[in-house]
Amino acid sequence: MNSAPPSSPARHKVLVVDPIAPQALEELRTAYDVIVRMQPSTTELVDLLRGMDAIVLRSGVKLPADVIGAATQLKVIARAGNGTDNIDLAAAERAGVQVFNIPSVSSGAVAELALGLTYAVTRHIALADRQIRGNLWKKSELAGIELAGKTMGIVGLGDIGSRLAALARGVGMRVVGSVSRPTPEREAEFARTGITLMATGGVLREADVVAFTCPLNDHTRNLVTAAELATMKPGAYLVNVSRGGVVDETDLYNALARRHIAGAAIDVLAVEREPTRLAELDNVVLTPHIGAMSVDSQNHIGAMLLDGLALGLSGQDAPTRVV
Repeated sequence: MNSAPPSSPARHKVLVVDPIAPQALEELRTAYDVIVRMQPSTTELVDLLRGMDAIVLRSGVKLPADVIGAATQLKVIARAGNGTDNIDLAAAERAGVQVFNIPSVSSGAVAELALGLTYAVTRHIALADRQIRGNLWKKSELAGIELAGKTMGIVGLGDIGSRLAALARGVGMRVVGSVSRPTPEREAEFARTGITLMATGGVLREADVVAFTCPLNDHTRNLVTAAELATMKPGAYLVNVSRGGVVDETDLYNALARRHIAGAAIDVLAVEREPTRLAELDNVVLTPHIGAMSVDSQNHIGAMLLDGLALGLSGQDAPTRVV
């Protein structure tokens, strides 16, 4: 009598709620049972996570404590990018859920976008494009500034900020910047690369362009409000590729509307996928959080995501485990 063939082990179930590289998604489907549901609401997310072993997300979906607590089978939270401010890490740790991210891979892409946004707002490139599409020819009103010889201020000289500093120096800018934990040793180290380290207040006062590349945490939330904006040079520009919560958007709108600040370029909003008053202003350039969205960085992130999931779902630690 023939014995029944052994049953194959059940495949892990993975929920994907933010875009990842197509090749990575294809390989994910080969290895696991995958459900893709882009940007679900919190209520939908609770239902979707029932029976799931892992979730893959970027910055567009939040995982608060109650959602993590309800996902009783969840083993791994994979953040396909750097920041983890949208994940309740304490709740994940309490639930025994491994969280890993993929830091630094997209730093070059974000830094390049920051420089691109700087050009877009200081040379009125986005506004000129809109005017031409509307059959308007207002060349005389579109005079901008040249970056060479100006001062770039960078708040947050981590991997992204340091790369942006190199790009800014490459176009002839002086660079000043601030870090969360300055020391004489770090000051000397940055000086060797042509960066003058100072307090954030000094950066705001001295820079012609202030770029924010810092993480969002308890120290940087609402770091810049009306009081700080008032200290910036009249006619200066602000570029934010960090997180929307770093700069108070209402205060920024007011500073831009009265032209104390000449313009702003914003890749990150406090509330994404909802209208923003900043869109009313012609001296603002807006992009939908695309800093990391280069083909090159997304393919690299996808490969690291697959490796991290394989380790996490087998009970091992991903190399970039956070909790």
